[in-house]
Amino acid sequence: MKKIFKVLVVLTIVLTGQLFATTGNTTVQAAQIEKPKRVTNKAWTKRLAKAGYVFVLPYAVKGALYKNTAAKGGKSYSRKLLKKLVKNHTLFKVRKLTTIKNGISVDLISKDGKYKGYTNYVTGIYNKNLFNKDLQSLINAELKVMAAKDNNEPTSALLEQAQTLASELTGKNKQIADTSIKQLKGYLKHSDLSETPVLLIGK
Repeated sequence: MKKIFKVLVVLTIVLTGQLFATTGNTTVQAAQIEKPKRVTNKAWTKRLAKAGYVFVLPYAVKGALYKNTAAKGGKSYSRKLLKKLVKNHTLFKVRKLTTIKNGISVDLISKDGKYKGYTNYVTGIYNKNLFNKDLQSLINAELKVMAAKDNNEPTSALLEQAQTLASELTGKNKQIADTSIKQLKGYLKHSDLSETPVLLIGK
């Protein structure tokens, strides 16, 4: 009888320990769910920041731009102000890019320094040069290259066509084009969203 009692005591201790361990793991998992990990991509940030004040807000809806930073849980700018920023084509520069679970946010600052905040990388900004009429042929050519890569189709001829178009440009447009072609080659090599040519952001 004493042996049975001792066995029961041991089993109780073991089961209790397992229960606490399971509860502890559940608590940790819950904490991880509540606070998603935020990771700053330094290389991606550097590439976007280097482009300078070329980004514009496409939408004036509430939530198109939040104050402060994503880490601080910013509050949306008013719709009235956002309409003004969109209408005036206010230029922004990227200060930091952060990945959060499956989302990507970018911290921005306006050229006059008045407005700071964060928005969604994929839908919250676009490159002002997308509407440069002299770059339209190049932009369309680069999009064809990326589409071919995504569909596992040959890209050599399409890339060559894009390079030819870039070589025909002059001045500042030539600089933009050469940088974009270089970044496009990076995309072809790595097939990574972070390698998307800055010129095509928002397209």
